[in-house]
This record gives sequence, structure tokens and C-alpha cells, in this order.
Amino acid sequence: MELSDYLRLFPGAEREKPKFMALAGAVLRQAMDLGTLVASLQSGFSFEEAEGAQLDAIAGAVGLSRGDVGLEVEDDVFRKYVMGKLALWSWDGTNGGVPGVVERILAGSREKDNQDGSVTVTLGGVLPVEVEEVFPVTGGVRVV
Repeated sequence: MELSDYLRLFPGAEREKPKFMALAGAVLRQAMDLGTLVASLQSGFSFEEAEGAQLDAIAGAVGLSRGDVGLEVEDDVFRKYVMGKLALWSWDGTNGGVPGVVERILAGSREKDNQDGSVTVTLGGVLPVEVEEVFPVTGGVRVV
């Protein structure tokens, strides 16, 4: 909404008072500016949109860093690493929980229960580094 849209909401008697309307306009303008600022801050903390130092700071909030990966990686790979760690930390350890974990790591990934206590995971995308360098692989899970 525009400032004039808000000012039109005042009753006619107040709209005829120029000083009152000027004060109301100043207060409303500040409130609108604050709303715009708050809306812009949200994207500043978006994990999906973060890049470089911003991504490092967000990952650092959960105790992860690019050094954990063992090499300097691109933002997209690091983001997938962080998502993979978060998924593994929330995994219940059952084979039935594997699909949710691999889907968070790479969309389109799928898993196959080998019926011998192990799972084969086929990733839905290609990483520019070896999978084992980015994602910690637990025992009984084979990544293709």
C-alpha cells in the first residue's frame, strides 16, 4: 500500500487538519520504511540464498565450517554438505529414514534397501568432488 492509501483511512475531520496529517504521514512513513527493512533482512538470513561469508556465518551457527569438508568448496557444495549434516543429525538410524536424508542432500536421490542391513543410495545429482569428501557416510550405507 502507498502512504496516501493509509492517510485516506483517517476520518474526514482529521484529513482537514494539515498539521495532523503531516504528523500522521511522517509516522506512517517511518512504519512503512521499517516494514521494508524487515522484509529485506529476511533474505539476508536465507540459507538457500546465502553466499560466501554469509553462508559461512549461517553454517557456523550450527557448528559447521568449510574446513570440515577438508577442502575449499563452492557455495552450492558447501550448502549441500551442511544440509546433509543436518539431515544425518536428525536421522533416526533406521533404513526407513534414509529416503528423507538423501532427498535433503540431493533432490531426486533414491535408496534401495538391500535386505541385509545395508542400503544403497543413488544420488540425484553430480557433485564436483568425491561424495565421501563432502558427506559423511555411515556404516551399512553405500553411495553410488
